[in-house]
Parts: sequence; structure tokens; C-alpha cells
Amino acid sequence: MSYIKYTILTLAALLIFGFAHYTLRSQDVVRVVGTEVVRTEVGQNQMFWVRGSATAISNRDIRFINAVLQNGKPMVYRNEDTAWGWPPYFKFNSGDLQAEAQQFSEMSEGWILINHYGIRSRIFSIYPNITNLRVIESPSVAPINWVRIIGFVLIGFILLAIWRLWNHFTLWLQEKADSLKSRLKR
Repeated sequence: MSYIKYTILTLAALLIFGFAHYTLRSQDVVRVVGTEVVRTEVGQNQMFWVRGSATAISNRDIRFINAVLQNGKPMVYRNEDTAWGWPPYFKFNSGDLQAEAQQFSEMSEGWILINHYGIRSRIFSIYPNITNLRVIESPSVAPINWVRIIGFVLIGFILLAIWRLWNHFTLWLQEKADSLKSRLKR
């Protein structure tokens, strides 16, 4: 029976860390090669789009930013306002970011640091959403992503605290059960 318990705990931990990986800000160093606005059908993957399930419109215009990673692989980012929704980045400047990205795509040389949340899945057509972008001198001077590190450390501490509380609770229950058994034997 212990393998069932550990399987459930492992799945719960994977779910929590997967949610954190999707929600916490990530950084990529890229070269922007183009921008576009595409009329997109929000279908089966609507939970990964901003206001995907809350809107009655099944298709809308989405801003995309096309880039190339340091290793030469292409990467596509979406550029949507998060407004007051989840995750709480309060992004209201997608038009300005699109204009900056167009300007950066005209630069022949130069690295761009892109802050984003989300994942890229080619199978399900899921794109990470850009929250910020800026020019950096070279890929080696990209700053450390402290927000992500602190977020995962906090989640680890919270999970550790929950585990410790659960252990104390089960020990307390065991003591109460033993006490009750000893009273019943008298």
C-alpha cells in the first residue's frame, strides 16, 4: 500500500511544481526575427490563453513574436495583456511590447532578454506569453532569475511544512489511538 501513497504524493508534487513552472517568470536570451498578428482559433487549449474560457468569442487577433534562441532553434511567443487575470503580472502594454519587438527585429545584431511565463508545446499549439523584453550586450550577461528561484524555494518550504504538520498530526492520532486502546483494556 505504501507505493500507492508515494505515487499519489509524487503526482501531487509534480502537479504543484508544474503549475509553478508554468506560472513563474522565465527568461530567454534570443534574437527577434519578426512579429505578426494572427487571427487565432481558441479551441481545445483555451485554458492556456488569456481569458480563454471567459470569452464567448472563439477566435481573435493574437500578437506573436518570432525569435531564435542562442542554440539556433526557433521560438514563438505570444504577446497578450494579462490585465487583472491569472497569473497576476498586470500586463497592459502588449501593444508597446509589439512595437519594441518590431524595432528589435530590424536590428541585425543584438541579443534580447525576454521575460515570459508559460510553456511552448508544438503539439497543442501553446505559446509562452511575454511579460517584458529588453536589449542586453551578450548572452553571458543575462541576469539571474531570482523571482523563479525564490518562488521554487518558497514552494519547497511550504511543502516541507505541510509534510511536517502531517507527520505531527499522524503521531498525535497514533498516541490518541494507543491511549484509547489502553483505556479499553482496563
